[in-house]
Amino acid sequence: MSLLHAAVPSTLAFLGWMVTLTAAAQSAWTLRHRFLPTPALQHGWLAGVATVALLWAMHVRSPTGLDFGLLGSALFALVFGRERAMLGLLAAVALYTLMDGGEWRNVGINGVVFAIAPAWLTIALQRQLETRLPKNLFVFIIGNGLFVTLVATAGTTLLMLGLSLAEAPSPHRLLGDHLAYSLLLAWGEALVSGMLFSALVVFAPGAVLTYRQDLYLPRPGLKP
Repeated sequence: MSLLHAAVPSTLAFLGWMVTLTAAAQSAWTLRHRFLPTPALQHGWLAGVATVALLWAMHVRSPTGLDFGLLGSALFALVFGRERAMLGLLAAVALYTLMDGGEWRNVGINGVVFAIAPAWLTIALQRQLETRLPKNLFVFIIGNGLFVTLVATAGTTLLMLGLSLAEAPSPHRLLGDHLAYSLLLAWGEALVSGMLFSALVVFAPGAVLTYRQDLYLPRPGLKP
């Protein structure tokens, strides 16, 4: 969020645009035949884009001069999957830039930080849980909604902090304070995301596109 108005070096801005455009093109090509299966999911995806952009706009300035706030990227990826999440979060980055009057040359690097990196990390962690842990509903909800969200949010925060340092170095003590606040907020976001994720899985499992009912909640008499 602190990169929205930052004077990002031209090389970093160019690399950000290259990575963002490549990832967006790949995601669009993967989803070219079936983006979202139902109108309800399409409306939910659009609502998620607007909600995430609003969350990013509700940031707070830390003592270091950097911003921190809720991200929502991990939950978006858990609900819609990696490719749909990357496209949706990139749309949220564009909407957030428009809402806050940010620098459009920074959209590329912001897309990497707030869309591509968290979507890839979230789904990679989800697949590791699916491979290594027992396949039951409790593990899916708690493992993904809580711990995957926590790690992905913390990782995104560290990436954002590292890029902000490259743009404008800050004293180590203030950076430590910012990191502590950000990680504390990441834990709070993980709790909220876990509750929302569990409610969606239980009451609207069809809305969670990464959820496989045949794997985590098979019918009696069928092997998972």
